[in-house]
Amino acid sequence: MIFEGTLILSVIFIILFFFYKQAVKEYRILQTDSFEKVLPLVNERSPIVVHPAPITELWTQKDLTQRPQLKKEVEPFLKKISFFEPSFGQALATKIGFPIWVNQTILAPLKNLWWGPLLWSQTRATIGPQGLRPTFGFCTIILATEGALQVSLLNESSDPYLPVKWLGKRLTKLTRDEAPLLKQIKFVDVIVRTGSALVVPPHWKVCWENYEKPTPFLGVWIDIHHPISFIAQQVFYRKTKTLYKEIKQ
Repeated sequence: MIFEGTLILSVIFIILFFFYKQAVKEYRILQTDSFEKVLPLVNERSPIVVHPAPITELWTQKDLTQRPQLKKEVEPFLKKISFFEPSFGQALATKIGFPIWVNQTILAPLKNLWWGPLLWSQTRATIGPQGLRPTFGFCTIILATEGALQVSLLNESSDPYLPVKWLGKRLTKLTRDEAPLLKQIKFVDVIVRTGSALVVPPHWKVCWENYEKPTPFLGVWIDIHHPISFIAQQVFYRKTKTLYKEIKQ
């Protein structure tokens, strides 16, 4: 019985690893009108726009006025551009209440996969423009809770042209001193507003800017993980721990 269980788990992990390593090098944006319809599209390895998407009252200006302690904590970040370390964004998301909301409204439909019990969510709150960061989850979901953002998506075809230390870099601020072949960097922009969501497959790089107004937008970054994607993410974070500290400074 133990042998059979181990064999089944091994087969599942091999299948997950095979599909996780796959990536596309073309730019194509898919679209659907509900998270229930996301699953058949995820395996195509292209970003997906979901509209309409669930709307939450969490992490909005109205929400902050009703939570003075939280507002006081994030006030300094609302006035400047900040690149959050993963641990800080995750801790902030927990205080806001995102993990429970995400599990109830977004993760549930994705668990309909035959290996759905292996999936879990990891949430991070974000404020304002953010520099390049990679996606690792089975899928990564970007939601705007207030305002709108212009998301730039890069696949692996642009990796050779990025700066060596690309983590945290904003495409709009890159110079040729940092990236001599700057014009070779290909990307696609997607506008994400409240009421819509962007689903990004693994192995992409993402950054964004405020789209409509100078006030920093508020949003949430959601990683939907299985064991292999989570391990890949943790390995990357350990390798780049020093870089995160440099960006924070």
